[in-house]
Order: sequence, then C-alpha cells, then structure tokens
Amino acid sequence: MSGNYVFDTEAIIAFLYNEPGHETVASLLEEVFTGSADGWLTETNASEVLYLVARFEGTNDKPTDASLREADRDLRALERQGLDIVAADWRLAAEIKADGSISLADAYAVGLAHEREATLVAGGDDDFADLPVEIDLHRFREHSA
Repeated sequence: MSGNYVFDTEAIIAFLYNEPGHETVASLLEEVFTGSADGWLTETNASEVLYLVARFEGTNDKPTDASLREADRDLRALERQGLDIVAADWRLAAEIKADGSISLADAYAVGLAHEREATLVAGGDDDFADLPVEIDLHRFREHSA
C-alpha cells in the first residue's frame, strides 16, 4: 500500500455503520486522523455518502431535514479529523467509466487514486477488475454489504 488513501463510498459507509470490514477502514482512517497518511474522498463519493446516510437515518428510506443534517455532520466530522473532500479530474473519471462497467462514483475514486498515487480503499465490488489505469487497491472486505 502507498501510505496515502482514497476512500470509496462503501468504505466510509462501512466505517460509519460498523459494517463488516469497518475495523480495517477505521485503522486506515486513524492513520489519516493522526497525520501519518493523507486521505481523500472525492466530492462525488461524498455526495453518495451524504444521500445514503440521509436515507438510512430518514423515514422509510426517505431523507428528512434532520437526517440530511446528520449526514452533513458525519462528513464534516471526517473532514475536521483530516479526511479531505476533493474534486477529481472529471475527464479521467469519464475515460475510466467509458472503459467498463464501473460506477461513476467508483470511476472518480479510481481516477483520484491514480492522480495522487494513493491506495484506493474499496469493498468487494467487482467494478475494479479491469481498469484502464493502474492503481493500488486495498479491499477491506471480500463481498459488498
């Protein structure tokens, strides 16, 4: 692993909700929080985290004003501890997306990991099998939640 990390949406959700593999994500985030590693989350992945938490904490899988605020607080807390939410190169993300069946948000995370020469922390999605760019990939669990 590179010692610097890009976290995909699944990793942050696993961390926030104590899903399988959250211990691994917590350990890597701790490196970021203590300043021994740099850590990034793309704006696209942050958007996914926000809407997912808002739905999970909302009513009947629908966001509420309170659940949107809670989701925003979760992301701001991660930022205060040292996780940077940044823009990724949209052209590179589009090229990665065009090459395969990877989700758009995952394409942004892959692009940022490639740009920053960082390790991408991802779950068990099979989206990362045949990428058009080289990255260091760290799976924090075998299967998606």
